[in-house]
Amino acid sequence: MNISLVLTIDTEPDNQWSRGARELTFANTRGLRRFIDFLRRLGAPATYLTSYTVARDPESVRVLREAAGGGDEIGGHLHAWETPPLTAADEGAHPYIYEYDADVRLAKLRTMTAAVEDAFGVHPVSYRAGRWGLDEIEVRNLAELGYRFDTSVVPGHDFGPSRGLSRPGPDFRRRLDGTPTHPYRLGELWEVPVSVTTLGGLGSGRLGAVLARTVFSRPDTAARAVTKMMRTSGLCRMIWVRPLRHSRSDLVRAALSLVRQGASVINIMTHSSECYPGTGPATRSEDDVGRLYGDFEAIITALRATGQVTPRTLSEALTAR
Repeated sequence: MNISLVLTIDTEPDNQWSRGARELTFANTRGLRRFIDFLRRLGAPATYLTSYTVARDPESVRVLREAAGGGDEIGGHLHAWETPPLTAADEGAHPYIYEYDADVRLAKLRTMTAAVEDAFGVHPVSYRAGRWGLDEIEVRNLAELGYRFDTSVVPGHDFGPSRGLSRPGPDFRRRLDGTPTHPYRLGELWEVPVSVTTLGGLGSGRLGAVLARTVFSRPDTAARAVTKMMRTSGLCRMIWVRPLRHSRSDLVRAALSLVRQGASVINIMTHSSECYPGTGPATRSEDDVGRLYGDFEAIITALRATGQVTPRTLSEALTAR
């Protein structure tokens, strides 16, 4: 079975996670041509999951239209706090979509979808929730608006400590074991989780996944002690295959482990703001951006060398199954 390598890029304004930065700027999206050309040289298309305000910025749209003309996919990415209809909750906060009233949240999703469709002339079918904020209502709303593929699940991760307006973030710990290496049905959608696995002496199979799910994310003192022991001893570490997240060698090892596990899709994400210096917290300098590019190149090159992996857009990966 041929494995799909999918690169999903949250495409959004600069410095979205600085609470003081409410004036939207778009240096990173206007500067994406370098990243697009870089992936072209590696033979890897990308899926640019695009927020409302990016789709409303003419210069950013020109860059992304060029990307789409070269085979990349444009999808949707909802930052609720920057998408009309705006509410009092949007001012100075980053609420999760499930913190809004039902009619407001659907209206925001409609607005973002219409903006992307208007800017690029295609109806988006791929989606990622801002701040990974997915629930059953959002799944139904996405299906109603014609989306087919979601990629908002991070297996094994609990975003609960990262609060919105008043509610915690989503908890995906139960998603680590079971089907994290394969797309699966989520209501009427196909869910394509980002790629997470475990490395270490206990292996990257079900045992490592169960330990990571049941121990690593627990907040109690005993669990933290066990987690530290397992990580420092090399028995088990959870690796999110995401550039800048871990050492380059661990990222490559984890990606190749997914191939050995028989993954049907390897889904690697980043933010557009990480591709440009000074527009995101992870890439303050040109050296940081260089590390991001190096991580991508190492992962993509290693996976292609297996002869089992083909880079595809998100929608292509699902239709190729």
